Amino acid sequence: MQPYLRIEHQLLRDGANFASVHEKMIYFLVQSYAGPDGLAFPSHQTLADAVPCGKTTVKTCLQSLIEKGWIEKVKRYDRHGGQTSNGYRICLPERVVSRQEEGQETAAGQSPVAPKEKGVKKNILKKYSPSSTGQTMDEVVQHFDTEIGRVTPSIRRQLDLLVEESSDAVVHHAIEQATAANIRHFNYIKAIVNKLKEQRLLTPEQIDEHERRRQQRSRRAPQKTSRTRLPDWVERERRQQQQVEAKQKQQFEQAVPDQAELAQLLAQLI
Repeated sequence: MQPYLRIEHQLLRDGANFASVHEKMIYFLVQSYAGPDGLAFPSHQTLADAVPCGKTTVKTCLQSLIEKGWIEKVKRYDRHGGQTSNGYRICLPERVVSRQEEGQETAAGQSPVAPKEKGVKKNILKKYSPSSTGQTMDEVVQHFDTEIGRVTPSIRRQLDLLVEESSDAVVHHAIEQATAANIRHFNYIKAIVNKLKEQRLLTPEQIDEHERRRQQRSRRAPQKTSRTRLPDWVERERRQQQQVEAKQKQQFEQAVPDQAELAQLLAQLI
């Protein structure tokens, strides 16, 4: 990820082409997550946390930007030719592209000249072909670095192994799940991948279908109104704690003199 993002004044101050401040913010955030190849794939949860807004707002704004031609959804494929999670590529507005070609820059503090055309032009991009193994791993590494944290050589080797044993789609899904749960730890991602492997869920289609069925079962399940029984070890520790407290109370009562003992002590003092 680039250390900073350069935004032209004219684009930053544009209040006509963006439907809302959320849409503008999401457009800039997608730009900030773009890698060297211009491809960005931050999760909906990551964008929602950064704006901040809800995931529904993120999805609506992304769809609006796609329809306007400001960003392009790029279908990505694993090394087996199966489709994996989508990425996004920025399509610069026509006026920004033309200004960059002419080498013009807007000086700080100056008001930009309003363009005659308010439309945007979608750049013609070649079809995104299935990724090679190297490109696939670069995307996985970039996704991990964006959502979870720095990729050390050890983590890179383990990510390679996870992709080799499952698929890059599974690893991308595990990273997104870890981000949504706010558990940014490699071992959590590894546990998700292992579980998906055991269930033989290795493609985006299989994972989506499994999630859909799981949500349907969750909605159909009756709501439990009775008190949930605690695990045995919790009950055991609770009883032990009660016994300790009862013993401490008994010892305290034995140590404190009663009224008769107090009267006797006072008589001795007098």
